[in-house]
Amino acid sequence: MSRPGFILEVEKRTPPLLIGDGGAGRLATLPLGTQVVYPNEHDVSILDVDQAIGDVLHAPIGSEPLADRLGPGSTLTVVVTGLEVAPMGQDIRGRLVERVLDVAASRRVNDVRVLIAVGAGRRLTRSELVTVLGQRVVDALGPDDLIRQHDLADPAGVADLGLTTAGEPVLVNRRLAESDLVVTVNVAREADDAGAGFLAGGVVALATLDACHGFGAVEGASARVAAVLAEKLPLFAIDVVTDQADVAPAFDYLGRREWEWSVRQRVALRLARQAEGVARERLHRAMWEAGQARRTAVIAAGVPARVAEVSLRVLADQQLVQLPAPVDVLITGVPGRTRYNAGTTVDPLTAAWSALRGLERPGTPLRPGGAVIVCHPLRQDFSSTEHQASGDFFAQVLTRTTDPAVVNAEHERRYAEDEWYGHVHRDQHAYAGILPVYQWYAISRARAHCGDIVWVGADRESAARMGMRAATTLADALEIVSNRIGPDPQVAYLHAGATMVPDVVEGRG
Repeated sequence: MSRPGFILEVEKRTPPLLIGDGGAGRLATLPLGTQVVYPNEHDVSILDVDQAIGDVLHAPIGSEPLADRLGPGSTLTVVVTGLEVAPMGQDIRGRLVERVLDVAASRRVNDVRVLIAVGAGRRLTRSELVTVLGQRVVDALGPDDLIRQHDLADPAGVADLGLTTAGEPVLVNRRLAESDLVVTVNVAREADDAGAGFLAGGVVALATLDACHGFGAVEGASARVAAVLAEKLPLFAIDVVTDQADVAPAFDYLGRREWEWSVRQRVALRLARQAEGVARERLHRAMWEAGQARRTAVIAAGVPARVAEVSLRVLADQQLVQLPAPVDVLITGVPGRTRYNAGTTVDPLTAAWSALRGLERPGTPLRPGGAVIVCHPLRQDFSSTEHQASGDFFAQVLTRTTDPAVVNAEHERRYAEDEWYGHVHRDQHAYAGILPVYQWYAISRARAHCGDIVWVGADRESAARMGMRAATTLADALEIVSNRIGPDPQVAYLHAGATMVPDVVEGRG
């Protein structure tokens, strides 16, 4: 049964509510009048996934059946989303790729390659490839090097598809431009990923990524790049939208309304809080990296734009919650699993990027000059293998400047072109060197919209280094921001749980 999200106004009888902090979470008392925004509970799923896969490949939207688009001599490339989507139990991506390869084999297609859309993310290890693609696919294609992971910085491996309507260059993995058919296997977790959207970040060259996320990026660049890719590549899109259950079932109190918690869920919170003090990394893996089974809400295939329409409708049902007006103070948290911390805890840059990105866009829940309070410890836990560039950026750049213009002029080139960062990204499963720079640009755009940003329970040095402040408790944070906002602000709290996209119609201007 599905239930829409709703807004609870805190009154005297309201008990302490769960505040998400990237870990077990904690109970806190919120000020009277606070609007607590609860996410939707979308419980629609496909009962027979294998039958649904067969149906969409045989009767796609706006396209011939997949089999009819292949034949002897065809060059086929299957593009698969990478680790921005958490691996799942019996991963739906592997089931889809297997079915696509079976269709190709039945049509006597010999030139087949699987490409992982890595972008600025990190490359999958062999065990992760098996988890995502399945043992059968890895065994069949791996020995012949037919499973590739996109190289963001390979100038010889890209094809030039021209410019977008706003002049952004569209440089894409050459294999896609040379294929007779490109089948995309995409788990859409955000609206920008739907249809061909994920290709704009996953299979393009650094120059295109820079046009979308760099210092001078113009709003809508990724969508314009995706439109060119959809127009000029022979795409057959397959989109999947799964449920929003990001946390392992044992910790499902995170996604529930407090007055509906069972005894088991109350005990689970207490035990998780205790475990966090003695085995934090172990708890993180158990909560966020367990590879739990996901239910499939929808599968669509065919023309990318038409497929995206289906995905966007379901994502809106799952994620979109409307607020009546922008607020003065926004309280939020950071999930334990984002697209840039697969297998590791969330570092301060990724935490700030996750919590703040997009706050400056139309429909934002925060008024211009308002305050953001984020609950997260901001521990400087930069993985020495996966986040080398982010750790260096945090220690060497942000200690000198937080000005994005200075970062662009004096530091960006090093992170984009340094051979060591390129080596560890390509060969040692690290995130791209340019990632922390792009994250900082996104953070900076949000900072320009916010009058104050305060982190609760955070490392004070980490917060100060990013030009922000820290508080011990939520009450302390509210007192800090009152100096700028005033004594009687309108406060909203985005409740922990499933992914939520707050939308304020009044703020669209």
